[in-house]
Amino acid sequence: MSEVSIRFEARPHAYAELVAPDGVDDQLGFAALAVDALLALGDGLFEPLAVHVEVACCDAEFGYPLREPRPTARFHQLCLTTPPETVAIPDIWNELLVARRERLDRAVILDWFGAVLAQPECSVPDGGTGWTELDVEAIRVRLPEATSALVEGDGGELPVSCNGGVLRYPVERSADALWVAGPLAWYSGTSPLQVRIVNEAGYLTLDLSLNWSTWIQDDGPSPAAEAAMRRLSPLGWDLLPTDLS
Repeated sequence: MSEVSIRFEARPHAYAELVAPDGVDDQLGFAALAVDALLALGDGLFEPLAVHVEVACCDAEFGYPLREPRPTARFHQLCLTTPPETVAIPDIWNELLVARRERLDRAVILDWFGAVLAQPECSVPDGGTGWTELDVEAIRVRLPEATSALVEGDGGELPVSCNGGVLRYPVERSADALWVAGPLAWYSGTSPLQVRIVNEAGYLTLDLSLNWSTWIQDDGPSPAAEAAMRRLSPLGWDLLPTDLS
């Protein structure tokens, strides 16, 4: 690999879908399916620095969003108490309700998710609080070995081509691997990967956006990205064709 570049347009995407299995018929159960997929996808590849969730008042029987009532706080963010100084956690929605935790593991995320879903505004006979979307844009990513060879300087910087210029991305060494975190505080849209999971009454769709050339090959995702997507299959997810446009 001769260089790393950021794609701002026509970013390749890898997709998967899941219909909640029998016995999982509540919003927190759907959330657990999504969080388990996120953590399986990231195992050894990335760690979320923040999680965004959109909620809605949903039909109690089928789980679909209702026109009325509407929750007072629709948009929520859970982020690390001390994210890397070089990263700006994006406020992807207005009027965010922000919570902070020392770590973002499964138990912490689901405990926060449960508190979000306990909002009283949707406590009506035919409805309850549900969630419609989970997004991860701030992320810490492990560099593949081939990319690690491009790191320069004693402090550790990765040159990344961006809109005709070059960004020098800070690199962290941890557990005998090199990691980068984004998006950069001084340049938005530079996150290496992004994840979006949409919930439609227990029908979940996952979208992994491959923003850096590091995780893209001419004919599809890189081996690391492919391996990450394959980890979803044992959880019951069906992998869909990758969009390289």
